[in-house]
Formats: sequence, structure tokens, C-alpha cells
Amino acid sequence: SIGFTAMHQQEVALTRRAMDAIGEMPHIHVLGSEKPEEHCGIITFTVDGVHPHDISEILASDGVAIRAGHHCAQPLLTWLGVENLACCRASVAFYNDKADIDKFIAGLHHVWSTFNG
Repeated sequence: SIGFTAMHQQEVALTRRAMDAIGEMPHIHVLGSEKPEEHCGIITFTVDGVHPHDISEILASDGVAIRAGHHCAQPLLTWLGVENLACCRASVAFYNDKADIDKFIAGLHHVWSTFNG
């Protein structure tokens, strides 16, 4: 009943909010386009010097669920020059809200301070 247009608009808005915040953190690198609307609600990223599985565990302890690993994309990760051929993937959907993004961003600050505090 929500409609695909409204769902897409919500996902783009949340992706933009997350990518804008990540853009202020020079130690986090988004893989792919710099345009939020080209991410389809998925943000794939790395954090300098921190293994994706460590990122995932710290975020999980903060109540944020992401995926970490190869994502069945080892040839692409090789081509992109991703260390350890592993990265993190955060996804948003129409049922997420700004508070979810803020919690994710706070979790990324927690990751960074844990390893570089």
C-alpha cells in the first residue's frame, strides 16, 4: 500500500543521510558511486586498518546489523583493490528511519575509536 515510489524515495533519503555522514569520516571508504541514488539502499564500505569482521562485531554490540565478508564478489573486490578481499555492507529499506542511520553512524565512530582511540 506504500508504493514503490515512496519506498524508493525513503531508501535514497536514508542512503544519502548515511553517505553524507560517512563522507565526513576520512577513514571510511564507500565502494562504488558517490551518488546515493545509485546505491539502491546498499552502502558497501571499508574502514582503514580495521577488518570487516571486527567492524561487524562492534556494530552488532551497538545493536546495528550489517554484513561483512566477500559477499560472493571476490573478482570485483580484487579489481577494486580491497584489502583482504572483504568489506562491509549496510542496507536500508523503507521501514528504516533517521534514528537507524544515526545509530549506524554512531556505531562507526565507536569502531574507529576502539581501534584508534
